[in-house]
Amino acid sequence: MESQHLSENRFKFHGKTDEYFGIWIVNVLLSIVTLGIYSAWAKVRNKQYFYGNSELAGERFEYLAKPLQILLGRIIAVVMVVIWAVSPMVSEILQAVLMLMFVAIMPVLVVKNLRFDSRVTRYRNVRFDFVGSYGGAYMALMVMPFLAMVIFGLVATLLVGIGSVISPVVSGILGVLVFAIGGTYFYAFMATYMSRYVLNNYQWGSMKFTADIESAAMFKIFLKAAAVGLGGVIALSLLGALVAFALFSADFSQLGAMFASLEQGGAEDLAAGGALVGIFALIYISFFLLGWFVTAYLKACLRNYQFGQTDIEGQLFMVSSVKPLAFMGVMLSNMLIIVFSFGLATPVAKVRMAKFMAQATAVQGDIESIAINNQVSDSKTAIADEVADAFGVEIGVI
Repeated sequence: MESQHLSENRFKFHGKTDEYFGIWIVNVLLSIVTLGIYSAWAKVRNKQYFYGNSELAGERFEYLAKPLQILLGRIIAVVMVVIWAVSPMVSEILQAVLMLMFVAIMPVLVVKNLRFDSRVTRYRNVRFDFVGSYGGAYMALMVMPFLAMVIFGLVATLLVGIGSVISPVVSGILGVLVFAIGGTYFYAFMATYMSRYVLNNYQWGSMKFTADIESAAMFKIFLKAAAVGLGGVIALSLLGALVAFALFSADFSQLGAMFASLEQGGAEDLAAGGALVGIFALIYISFFLLGWFVTAYLKACLRNYQFGQTDIEGQLFMVSSVKPLAFMGVMLSNMLIIVFSFGLATPVAKVRMAKFMAQATAVQGDIESIAINNQVSDSKTAIADEVADAFGVEIGVI
């Protein structure tokens, strides 16, 4: 995509922690007091605050959903959940049938959810829209993943079978390679198909989004993330072995003695228990941080690639420059802030993340002149869309 020599419009988030804390705490308290009824108003107030404080090229976004729209959808959703919950009193088969029906209509709910969220979002007096078909959703969410899984299973079985004819060692090596590389490609393929479906069906007014997502590029990202994760596991394992070697002076029977001491009880069991807890805590924290880093790396790389491949009718180009390490830092520090404040600092975490993502996002092109020629679309919200929103059915494409 040719996006050189275009003016860059970077997102800005103007929200402040103290402002949002007031909205957040009122939302939480009123939602509790009203047994969840106020949550519809809470959602609208939250969205309005974050959208209203997000600026692009001098204009801010708007969230136009009405609380009563969301409340009605949630009431219908709650009734459906209650029917499912009490269905075993009639028949367990009925509950299973209802569950299968819910799974079967999942793509429809996803489309309605995407449509609802986009149609209540407005920028420069022009609404967004999602025009994806239900058939496309079934293909992206069910048919293609099923076919890919069947093909992957057949290929894996064939290769491992051929390897077993040669020798069990060859079969084992082929099995590891097929499931590692093939499994990674399987996930990349599904993510590619889903991203194409979602990103290519958004509109801003009359202008359509276009995303040229390639499965080979997505595979490289997933493969790099898998390599980072595998490298991290190997590095941590070697480090753990070195630490254990140093602690026990190459005499690992001491570790067995610690376990024996714990089983027998006694005065020395406290020291043994403390040492073991410390060792296992370090191992857990190390792998926990590795998992967070791999997740942050994958999310950041996928977002940067998908945004970089997306434009609006060749006139406006999306840009994302999320740095994986910085992203992980924000994610990790936000989690610590929330945990050590017992949840009271949730507004701090949300505002920090919004600022971080805004700073890493931009749109290239002359937004102002393009917006003048863009058509203003009407609201087309329907009750069915709001029911889907009430279920919170979402797919994390970006």
